[in-house]
Amino acid sequence: MAMEWLTHEQYLDHAADHARRAAELAAGADMGAAVPSCPDWALRDLLFHTGMVYRWIGEIVARKATERVPFREVPDREMPEGGEAEWLLAGAERSVATLREAGPDLAVWGWAHGGGTRWWARRIAHESLVHRIDAELAVGVRPEADAVLAADNVDELLTNASDLDARAFAGRSGLAGEGDSLHLHCTDVPGEWQLRRTAEAFTLEYGHAKADGAVRGSARDVMLWLNGRLPQGEDGPERFGEERVLELWRAGLTLS
Repeated sequence: MAMEWLTHEQYLDHAADHARRAAELAAGADMGAAVPSCPDWALRDLLFHTGMVYRWIGEIVARKATERVPFREVPDREMPEGGEAEWLLAGAERSVATLREAGPDLAVWGWAHGGGTRWWARRIAHESLVHRIDAELAVGVRPEADAVLAADNVDELLTNASDLDARAFAGRSGLAGEGDSLHLHCTDVPGEWQLRRTAEAFTLEYGHAKADGAVRGSARDVMLWLNGRLPQGEDGPERFGEERVLELWRAGLTLS
């Protein structure tokens, strides 16, 4: 049985909270600090990316867009030097308010599963969660996560990735052909997923099953592992089977 989503308002509350925490971390921080989870980025790059995504989502919803809005058409694209945290938070607050006003049932473009404001509320919550963790890693803070939201993050990532076609998934993962399977299991809150490679990309099922590789642990640890955000020195969740299979799956599934 598929996981039940959080409510529209719960997702938006989480988005606002994580954006606020990221802004607090960034205030007074070294904008040139490396982001370990995003090796090509400094902290300033992370804040710009996240702030632009917030503004982009808000613009899609504000326009009631039925097609993708180009990034060049998103307003307020200049992040001021010295005002990065405030600029990030302003974009988040504006988009969260726009999604609250629109409600969960507005049909707008989205890049997976038909879009809509309910889908975008879930997306902005997890965009905020993952990039708040990136900011914590950049400034040396150990990331934590609400267990229910962390399990939902795993499900959101998997269901969105399942919209990739076979060529895109194979290119990301290196898993060629059928047979390699992966089981993910949260031990502290409900959450078990079974993935199996097919010619069409992969199938996604729920519940317990045997697999070629498995990852088992707290929702926080499974989420961090799957997103490539485990802090240096942490073992993370238990892993079973061929490490090659696990890493190939992770490469194919990670979308940001």
